[in-house]
Amino acid sequence: MRKTVTITYPADPATVATMLADPAFQRGRVARLGQDGLDVDVVTRGEGFAVTVRGTVPADRLPSAARRFVRGPLSLTLTESWGEPGDGGRREGRLSAEISGAPVHVAATGSMSSDDGARTTVVLDLSLDVTVPLVGRALEDRAMGHVDAVVADEQARATAWLASH
Repeated sequence: MRKTVTITYPADPATVATMLADPAFQRGRVARLGQDGLDVDVVTRGEGFAVTVRGTVPADRLPSAARRFVRGPLSLTLTESWGEPGDGGRREGRLSAEISGAPVHVAATGSMSSDDGARTTVVLDLSLDVTVPLVGRALEDRAMGHVDAVVADEQARATAWLASH
């Protein structure tokens, strides 16, 4: 299942990239998941960067619809990477989630740009596949139904973070 997601940040692309590459901002993102024991690693590559979040998610923290297909805790690796800036600060990026022990594949490609220099728009082409016979599509629908709430939360947290830095 695919979905295009748009996130708007109230700052120029250089400031948004600095925020996204900040370990403190990333730890705040992880904290909102309410999950202890997730590690955050930020690596810069020239003016680009990659963020990796690793950890274990207990099965009882999963939505009830997914819990019945999982035995024990899941090992999770989330990766977000953004390349070096091009014209006008535009960047290309990738996101992925590797979840061992679950029949789920999550990936996205994206762009970060600004039309006016005051706001940055991130557009992600999100792909989610749940390979469970008969109910995979229903699980995908349910998961995609939460994307708008995640985007709203990201925008609110980023706005607050940018205002305080």
